[in-house]
Amino acid sequence: MTVELAHPSTEPLPSRSPTAPAHPRWWFARTTPGRILTIGVILATLGILSAFATSTTINDRQHELTTVLNHTEPLSFAAGQLYTTLSVADAAAATAFIAGSEPRAVRQRYEQAITEAAVAVTRASSGLTDEPLVELLGRINAQLAVYTGLIETARTNNRMGNPVGSSYLSEASALMQQSILPEAQRLYEQTSARVDAETTASTRIPAPVIVVLITTLAFGAFAHRWLAHRTRRRINVGLIAGGLAILVMSIWVGTALTISTAGSRSAKNTAAESLKTVTNLAITAQQARADETLSLIRRGDEDVRKRSYYQRVDTMHQQLTEYLARKDAIDKSDLADADQLLMKWRAADERINAYIAVGNYQAATQVALGTGEDDSTPAFDKLDEALSNGIRESRNQLRNDILSARRVLSGATVGGVVLSVGAALAVALGMWPRLSEYR
Repeated sequence: MTVELAHPSTEPLPSRSPTAPAHPRWWFARTTPGRILTIGVILATLGILSAFATSTTINDRQHELTTVLNHTEPLSFAAGQLYTTLSVADAAAATAFIAGSEPRAVRQRYEQAITEAAVAVTRASSGLTDEPLVELLGRINAQLAVYTGLIETARTNNRMGNPVGSSYLSEASALMQQSILPEAQRLYEQTSARVDAETTASTRIPAPVIVVLITTLAFGAFAHRWLAHRTRRRINVGLIAGGLAILVMSIWVGTALTISTAGSRSAKNTAAESLKTVTNLAITAQQARADETLSLIRRGDEDVRKRSYYQRVDTMHQQLTEYLARKDAIDKSDLADADQLLMKWRAADERINAYIAVGNYQAATQVALGTGEDDSTPAFDKLDEALSNGIRESRNQLRNDILSARRVLSGATVGGVVLSVGAALAVALGMWPRLSEYR
């Protein structure tokens, strides 16, 4: 019997049936322990996000307020001081010129104003970074040197009795009124606008923080309800503790940000506005004083100076009325009599104009420089003192508001982070017993 053996290559291969995986992909996430773990991870992540959002927002707010307090506001104040002292110098120079003998007090006032202007230029230049403003300040400084040179030439000629001195003084005053002061005003307005912009930035509503906190609390409430339904346990101590921590943190940070925002808004809408208003009043007063005294020097030009003087006084009267009518106006006590002083000063100027109209310049000069109750100088000096006090009080209020807005945020960063991280840990501790029940 013959047996034929088949070649190995011709034997059929054993077939393998496809084997399905023991579990489908992502199977664990669909189980109850997987869902518990997923919810715990999401809640812990939201807690960490809450810590990051609150700390970032508060740190940014503190940085903005610190920048205003240490850089922007001092720069704006230096620009305002430059603007004011230049006006004081121009008025004092004209007053010293018409006095003839140049009273020592008036001369010292002029020199003090020039010194303060130079100091203001130095302070402003140390904080400027924008090239256009640096160039603007450079032009002011260069023109100020030309102005002081013209004033000294006018002074020298006046002491020698040369009539040409009045021409030099007129040229110096024209340089101040038409070039230096307008550029100083631009510098002041632009730096003041920065204070407003940066203070406004510190009052923004922290939308990211609100969204993260609401999401965290809402998801935590959902997680607690789902877990209670699935595990038949109504209370999860970890989730309750974590939710309370987030709630306390929300109230703490929200209160701090609300108070800080109120302080920033008060600084911008009340103190900063008062400072700008009173500063402009002080500058206008000095320019009106220069118009008054120059009308005694530039003979033949009295009508132009008179119209300019009355226009400035009317502007001051309107601004004072509007300012004192505000409920939030600062330093009303010092400025309460300012309008009366303004009217008394205007009455004295009308006497000056009456004497000029009949050619009695000596009597007009006496009214302008006299120390009598009805003369011009006492009313102007008292008005200038009241406005200077108003500037000081407004600035103090501005800085105090900004300091309060920054101070109230102290501790909120650390507290927010601690409570948020604590909430994340509480969630983990609350989830772990439920998760360990599944083996």
